[in-house]
Amino acid sequence: MSFPYTSEFIDQGLSYATYRSVINNMLSRPPADEAAEKMRPYIQNNTRFMEEFDASVKLSENLVAALNNAPFTTWILLTEGWCGDAAFCVPVIAALEKAFPKKIRLRLFLRDSNPELMDAHLTNGGRSIPKLVVLNQELKEIAVWGPRPVGLQTLMNDWKNKGILLKEIIPKVHEWYYTDDTKSTQEELANMIKSYL
Repeated sequence: MSFPYTSEFIDQGLSYATYRSVINNMLSRPPADEAAEKMRPYIQNNTRFMEEFDASVKLSENLVAALNNAPFTTWILLTEGWCGDAAFCVPVIAALEKAFPKKIRLRLFLRDSNPELMDAHLTNGGRSIPKLVVLNQELKEIAVWGPRPVGLQTLMNDWKNKGILLKEIIPKVHEWYYTDDTKSTQEELANMIKSYL
């Protein structure tokens, strides 16, 4: 199922700076309901992770070389402030647009406010995020990445198969991202870019 992208729709997406503001505004107000209150600690933690990774991301030579050769594309990113994987992956993607504004136009869309967009990009039938969709100048889909690096996905499947509880998996995921230091995400994004050169 493909999504009918238009320039008008894409213009409704958030810049990374606006996305961060939306999250900060959410945290500055009392939770709207019980569900929001439950998500609040995750959003607070993820804001800290994003700040750390915003400050520390160094783009690999491989990724820079791939982008130097790439045409201009629009990157649509489905995400949410409460999503742990997004906290570690979205800063890398944002750093790419910041370094290559003539190559990438990044627009972020909140998963829960955009069900039709999300349902056009499911992962094994699930609404997993972050999900990155790359569009060419005709707004046709040419690449997709996400919701997390393959190595971590393999571990996640393994942990779930062993019956490890989600609350025990979350610290393992954080540890993996810190140890990997964005290398896997950058390598996979470089390969994705090379796929449409």
